[in-house]
Amino acid sequence: MTATHYRTLVIETGVLCNNRCRFCYQRGYRALPGYPKVVPGDDVRARMRWGLANGFDEVSLTGGEPTLRPDFLDLVRYAREIGYRRVAITTNGWRLASPEFFREAAEAGLTSLGVSVHGPTAEIHDEATGHPGSFLRAQQAIRNAVATHGSSRPLRLNTFTVIHRGNVNLLSEMGTMLSGLGVRLLVFQPGILGKSNFLEASQVQVDLVEVVDGLRRVILEGQRGGFRVKLFNLPPCLFRDVLRGLDLDAYERATFRENDAVRPGSRSHGDASGYMRLPVCASCVLTHSCPGLHVTLAPQEDLASHFEEEIGAISAWQHPQLWLAGMDLLRASSLFRVIRKARLAGFPDVRVTYGGSSVAGRAGFMAARQAGASEIILVHHARNPGSGDRILCHAGNDQYLAQALRDLASVPLGEVRLSLLVSPCDEALALLDSPEMELLQRLPFDLHVRAPWREQEDPSPSAARVTRFLKGLATAPVQPRQVVLQVPWPHPWEVAFALPWLALLATGRLRFDLTATVMPTAFADPRYSVMNWSLPHVGGRVLGQEGKLLPVRDLLARAVRAQPITRETLINARTPGDDPGTSGFHPLPPGSAPRPTPVPRT
Repeated sequence: MTATHYRTLVIETGVLCNNRCRFCYQRGYRALPGYPKVVPGDDVRARMRWGLANGFDEVSLTGGEPTLRPDFLDLVRYAREIGYRRVAITTNGWRLASPEFFREAAEAGLTSLGVSVHGPTAEIHDEATGHPGSFLRAQQAIRNAVATHGSSRPLRLNTFTVIHRGNVNLLSEMGTMLSGLGVRLLVFQPGILGKSNFLEASQVQVDLVEVVDGLRRVILEGQRGGFRVKLFNLPPCLFRDVLRGLDLDAYERATFRENDAVRPGSRSHGDASGYMRLPVCASCVLTHSCPGLHVTLAPQEDLASHFEEEIGAISAWQHPQLWLAGMDLLRASSLFRVIRKARLAGFPDVRVTYGGSSVAGRAGFMAARQAGASEIILVHHARNPGSGDRILCHAGNDQYLAQALRDLASVPLGEVRLSLLVSPCDEALALLDSPEMELLQRLPFDLHVRAPWREQEDPSPSAARVTRFLKGLATAPVQPRQVVLQVPWPHPWEVAFALPWLALLATGRLRFDLTATVMPTAFADPRYSVMNWSLPHVGGRVLGQEGKLLPVRDLLARAVRAQPITRETLINARTPGDDPGTSGFHPLPPGSAPRPTPVPRT
């Protein structure tokens, strides 16, 4: 199963699928009204031509489920006709379980397939996919592929497995079952979170230490049973002691995301969005083929420490009102720790922003109250057709806020204030008019409004937008205690012209907040804000000398102890003598992570 190709073009052909996997990152897209379910065939063919012109020799079609396309066989034929050596697909196997359809696909030119299998039994797999019978169909597709081995047209075969709560302790059993069917290469990847799958995927996500432990068992089983394991979205250095059981072949990949217009949306050279580095990455020979660790798998110690260090770099005397944003991945205990750090650092007014997709959930609200937060700010993001974020482009975070309100209604907030942050737009008024917001009638709240001229290039209609919004707000079924326009640390022209003029037009219906400080963290960076609805986007981040924003340190997985992979390590991995008795992954106990020398803020 060693790879003989070097450049693979991956084309997402759409989100259409007959499974409903709980962890699927495309899950939320399928529920968006009017969202296109398939990429037009002409676009797929144009992307294939781009790949050939740029030196790619294999094309891999993914979905959704590519075999559901009416033109699937035509696309496979086209790829072979224009010169691709290999045509691969990632599939759930449902249609390819049919011997007749499988034969047609092979005759069209299909050379490789990866079949998704997410459990060792029908009960576990079908529960994960939400599609009864999908396990038996996937098994039959595998048998059909294995039957081609030894023929004149053998198909390369591997399986794909997402590690989730239902299978993490049964990965070695999966290896035994799949190898018994004839599979010799098993690809495993952890479930990761994002805006599009958070509500379901967060319920079945597994901690990194459990993922590594489960994978080590199946890797060792593979060494005994004659199959190999390939990692996806996981750094191999976590498995340094069992490298002999891993397939480490790396080749250049380029990916067309299903919504990309012209060029592939990402390249697997370690710069993929959402990934953080380990300290050993700089000296590892695989650093250019390994993306690092996905931020949604980061140990809580690393996440909490990052926030604590940024808090320590801010002066509570200069910035008394501190907004803590981007903490969606913190559990309740870590959230308590960060808020407590801010209070002990002397900040008298600590406000926690929340967009509805927090791992902490309801427990996070309780932790915020117990740690001494002054205010919980629910952050609304309206639909933005111009956004590159597909969820934000087609829908805002209304459904997330609705769940947050239901959780808040069951938590005694005590002295903690509640507020809602919106933009002065029709979507915000529609939110306040929706049945989901009726709970606000018994939860007294303030309404924060973003300064519209900080959201767009043309400031001329901004005052009119605010006054029109205030007029519409007057008839909303739920009324805030006060409406506050957020213009933190205003520019001189705002103080001299915009704010006085707006105050005159608002006729007392609006007050201004000029001193908010949104704490700068790595989660304001698009590379890491993979699920952050909580980013307020009001400005007001901490300024350094000459009015420039203070630098923010990249996220680094320091609580993950690993040794770099060297050339000698790779050579030794192919010879006997390794001791598989100890794991290469040793999470540090809470509070014991090494602290780097603080970076001067200049």
